[in-house]
Amino acid sequence: MGSPPGGVDDGGRPDDALGTDVPGILRAGRLPADALLTAGLRLRTESVRAADAGAGDGADAGSGAAGADEDVVATLVFDRPDKLNALPVALWRALPEILRELDARRDVRALVLAGAGENFSSGSDIAELPADIAEFWEVNASALGALHAVRVPTIAAVRGVGIGGGTELAAACDIRIGQPGARFGIPAARLGLVYPPGPTRALAELIGPGRARYLILTGEIIDADQALAFGLIDEIADDALARAMSLARRVAGLSDLSQQGAKRILAGEDIEAPPLAGAFRSQLEGARRAFAMKERPVFGFRRQDWPG
Repeated sequence: MGSPPGGVDDGGRPDDALGTDVPGILRAGRLPADALLTAGLRLRTESVRAADAGAGDGADAGSGAAGADEDVVATLVFDRPDKLNALPVALWRALPEILRELDARRDVRALVLAGAGENFSSGSDIAELPADIAEFWEVNASALGALHAVRVPTIAAVRGVGIGGGTELAAACDIRIGQPGARFGIPAARLGLVYPPGPTRALAELIGPGRARYLILTGEIIDADQALAFGLIDEIADDALARAMSLARRVAGLSDLSQQGAKRILAGEDIEAPPLAGAFRSQLEGARRAFAMKERPVFGFRRQDWPG
């Protein structure tokens, strides 16, 4: 895990581009680099130029290490390609704190989850699974609950194997991009496992209880086309990571106020208009001026500014 290259090259080899950006991690947060390495994770940040964020799929929105005041897209990479990116217990334990630290950073505007090599993740490392079901439930449910709960928009880029915990992690993201050849499934019944209630219900909420029962009771592994039909992924792209990064740049240039309001409402939170009145008025006025000048609006509101 050496020094990072300059940035993500969507048209090149995305595996090589996802280098460890330890200075970027530590610059504005408290993420311990040794915890990331122990958990089999890499993380990098890519700056997003405001003028290009929100542009079309082919936009080059900037790459490389972010400056002190720049918005960034963060990419969290499962980095055990020799084990199909199987997830060690250390990763499940570390993930909630890593996600909280990323969510607290004002410069992080979108988070992409990806796997190193040709696969997203084959799920929990069977060799490390605790024999105590309570312990397994605690580490698994805590990590997936933390991913569900983050306010930063999340996008999963699923290539190759994305089964078990890989399917659960993708399902916990806001947006999911699959690549041709990607595979999904919940093989718990093949292993004698009982997945935690929270993630199981979240999967059923995403794809419907009937399809959740089908996946869980049969242990069937489905392809990207079936996953798209199930609603498990939102689209199929020839290069899932490139498409995820393009969407992340678009998300990063849009209104955080609008995105946060939607995420909170969809999560079941009752929000009230009066506390948002000032931010709403300011952003609307700015958007009107920008449209009149035929410029792209620049939104200063951040999720951390949400009242209360």
